[in-house]
Amino acid sequence: MKNRNLLSILTVIILSIIFILPSGCKKDDDPPEADKFLTLGVVLPMDQEKGELRMNALRTAIDEINESGGVGNGYRLDLIIKSSEGADRKVAAAVAAQEIIAESQYLVGFITSFSSSTTGILEEVTVPDHFPTLSGSATASSLTGVSNYFQRLCPPDPFEANVLANQAEEYGINNMAIAVEERDAYSTELATAFQDAYGTGATTLVNFSAGDPDYANKLNQLLANDPEGIFISMLNPVVYNEFFTELGAVNAIDGLVNTTFILCDGLYSTDLFQAPIDYILGEINGHPKNFGAFPSADTTSGAYIYFKTKLFQGYNQQVASYNAQFYDIGFLFAMAIEKTFLEMGTDNMQAFREKVNDYIRPVSHGSMGDPMVSPSQGWKSVKYACQHGGVDYTGASGNCNIDNEGNAVTPYSIFQVLKPGGSFTFEIIKIIP
Repeated sequence: MKNRNLLSILTVIILSIIFILPSGCKKDDDPPEADKFLTLGVVLPMDQEKGELRMNALRTAIDEINESGGVGNGYRLDLIIKSSEGADRKVAAAVAAQEIIAESQYLVGFITSFSSSTTGILEEVTVPDHFPTLSGSATASSLTGVSNYFQRLCPPDPFEANVLANQAEEYGINNMAIAVEERDAYSTELATAFQDAYGTGATTLVNFSAGDPDYANKLNQLLANDPEGIFISMLNPVVYNEFFTELGAVNAIDGLVNTTFILCDGLYSTDLFQAPIDYILGEINGHPKNFGAFPSADTTSGAYIYFKTKLFQGYNQQVASYNAQFYDIGFLFAMAIEKTFLEMGTDNMQAFREKVNDYIRPVSHGSMGDPMVSPSQGWKSVKYACQHGGVDYTGASGNCNIDNEGNAVTPYSIFQVLKPGGSFTFEIIKIIP
């Protein structure tokens, strides 16, 4: 009888150990639990190719983080993605943000793209309700220092304007005309900044819109002084594809053989290849007949190559403009959330969001002596570093150092359009540190 009781006791102990072990041996890289999640609201121009490309770059980071255990004690990061498309992107984005708030109980913050849509979210949600907001491509100067709850991984428009102006001057282009998309805030500000940077060499500025009945006269104004170069500041594919088509008709008659075409970062998209642009190819006086610029890290860096590989593996996608910035945003949010979990839980989401916002800028640049972390180390290593002190994040887009005004100055790539083998493509000419 005594032996039987002892056997029963041992059986109970063994069964208890079996049931306890699965939860007690949970590893940091186990998949997050289904009922533990935090949400990031994402508003992108999903009516344009660049919207999907930036979404995939962001998803690449979030996928890595979730597959390696998520944030905190097994929380996954979810994305609710809405489009900013509409006649007024500022209004459309604000509406989309409010819809995201209504759909999510555990919303941490927002990720945005265009300056116009970002402004709408800032005015209606970010500032009044204290939602941390990060953008990878909102470049309007008016967003500098607009709120402690807003930060971006790109410099304001004048920075790009100076890069392009300096490159045009290096190529010896003395007389410049500017074609700008009418009523688009980004295109207008960048065009004005370029005109200021170029000075008296760029006195002609003409606005264009889709289906303008006065198109022929506007092209005549643009070409009136036989410009050596034309700076094209446009964002909407419908607008710039019509512009290149109409300008191509002029080329067929008068020939723009000695004209250089300077392209803004908004044209770094395969949407451009839908227009007849063969006439912008080639060289003039030993320099490319077309060139442009967009923020891009050193493409030979370990972080960039790691991101490029992951993006292609996950989404069969090559890196496009601002993709690296959106990838880094995923890591910056995750790092700030990780730091916040060391101090509090999610019972008070308002306090949680504010603490996350407090950490975004510090983890982007760190302090003297803080270890450098990078996505190529793997999320588990980055997470561990966040749990044990300050960090200095170096990402796919560069150092990601967000300053006190919410800006980050990143390297720029100079690119040109080529047509090797009969298909258009972009080629990086050089990197401006």
